[in-house]
Amino acid sequence: MKKFLINEFYFCAGILFLLLAKIKSKALRYSPKAFSTAEIERCIEYDIHVADDWLKHLKEYASDYTIQDKHVLELGPGSDLGAGLYLLSKSVKKYTAADVYDLASDVSPDFYRAFFTYLREKEQVHTDLLEEELLKTRHRQNGRLNYECRSDFNLVEAVGGDKVDLIFSNAAFEHFSDFRKTIQDMSRVVASGSLLVVSIDLQTHSRWIRDKDPNNIYRYSDRLYKLFNFQSSPNRVRPWQYREALEQNGWKNIVIQPEMRLDDRRLNYFQDYLNPDFRDAVNQMNYLTVWICAAKQ
Repeated sequence: MKKFLINEFYFCAGILFLLLAKIKSKALRYSPKAFSTAEIERCIEYDIHVADDWLKHLKEYASDYTIQDKHVLELGPGSDLGAGLYLLSKSVKKYTAADVYDLASDVSPDFYRAFFTYLREKEQVHTDLLEEELLKTRHRQNGRLNYECRSDFNLVEAVGGDKVDLIFSNAAFEHFSDFRKTIQDMSRVVASGSLLVVSIDLQTHSRWIRDKDPNNIYRYSDRLYKLFNFQSSPNRVRPWQYREALEQNGWKNIVIQPEMRLDDRRLNYFQDYLNPDFRDAVNQMNYLTVWICAAKQ
């Protein structure tokens, strides 16, 4: 009885959080970070950590691969272009960021001044050329640092005639409402042999309930969940579906590696109260966050 009541509580609480998230999406500007862009030092540390994580998983997946002179595409860069500048400082030839929300255009110049200071002092990088590229980008001129925001998220037009060698993304794929089209489009802009390295957050995104019941969004039927949908709602796509879509679009050597897992005790406590669509073992509901790496044929 206690188990039933606890799960009923989380079912009802989750609906409240879904409603609040939808209201927030209409009342406030979307923010991909859990903290303000005014926290400059924290934002810089976050960008460097994200980019270093990509490079770490890239190295583990393809140890001989080098990012030097490669064209990198980032899907969903979020609130600034710090990760892109960091990659350019590592000898990437070109960086293109594609997003739906035009967030990075309004970043305070103070952030970039502090970011360039970090690169000079911590990374021993000469930043003159990077500063020139950022200035071009802020004047909507294409160069080595490109920022493309489109409401239709058309990756083919965002990339243009160039081919992409490497795709990175951090906790963005779970927000793509038509993830199959996104994978189809990104597969059209890459060169043969290109690599994909992305992290995906499969959990409930609302704080508090995320810690208590990380699979809360999977308790509801599609019909009920769609009542609370907004543009950046988690899409509830599971790892096997990403694998299937990648395989259908010519990606091979697909590695899906969990980073955070739900322990067996909590999984068993909640599993029978998920919507039936998510109870099958194929959904791997113990996977909370994953890394996906793949190579294009």
